[in-house]
Amino acid sequence: MLNLLEAHLQRVLDDAGFGLPYWDWSIDGSLPAPETALIWKPDFMGGTGDPVADGPFAFKPSDPNGFRVRLEAPPGVNLRQTNRGLRRKFRSGSPTLPNALDVGAAFNTQPAPLGDPDLATYDFAPWLHNSRGFRGRLEGFTGTGLHNQVHRWIGGDMAPASSPNDPVFFLHHANVDRLWEGWMNRHGRTYVPAMSESAELLGHRIDDPLISPLGEGATPRKTLDNTALFTYDVVP
Repeated sequence: MLNLLEAHLQRVLDDAGFGLPYWDWSIDGSLPAPETALIWKPDFMGGTGDPVADGPFAFKPSDPNGFRVRLEAPPGVNLRQTNRGLRRKFRSGSPTLPNALDVGAAFNTQPAPLGDPDLATYDFAPWLHNSRGFRGRLEGFTGTGLHNQVHRWIGGDMAPASSPNDPVFFLHHANVDRLWEGWMNRHGRTYVPAMSESAELLGHRIDDPLISPLGEGATPRKTLDNTALFTYDVVP
């Protein structure tokens, strides 16, 4: 989906060299007060508030073309229409952002005692959300929590299933993808579970089709190497 968004931005900007930026929140997570980081200044993404009152996504009730949230996901996930300003509530769900030590801990996940150590450190059978491999660490279900912790710290519109309402969502997920690219550079472009696993894991196995705007041919295997589409200035 990030690839598709980037392609549309290149088209709209008439700039084939445009690339989505990533936000390395592990740097800001090392600050005593992450909310003072440059990204939250008015010249960048703006700050906190209900609604956000500064920056390019500030709510301006008298401006019909200003930034507005049109769909939201209340408890229960079902989307509903709305028409309001963007919401952020820093520290509402987590006291701080992940830092460089947290990222290092995820990359240094210990291998399982049996099996291929590179595959085992990525994820473990029975492939649950609380498996203690790199996947669980990166998603934020085990250990300090990376991906999920960022959503919780920002709060507001970044907390529910409609979190793409906050444009910082895309900078966050570009960094999650960058961390995954760093993992594959270190351990190889491998993925589990394999197709030999139970059909109960349909949608999770390496060659299972994904519901994707990129078409019916999308599978986890086909997402393992995106280097033809984009590169990073720094890979962890």
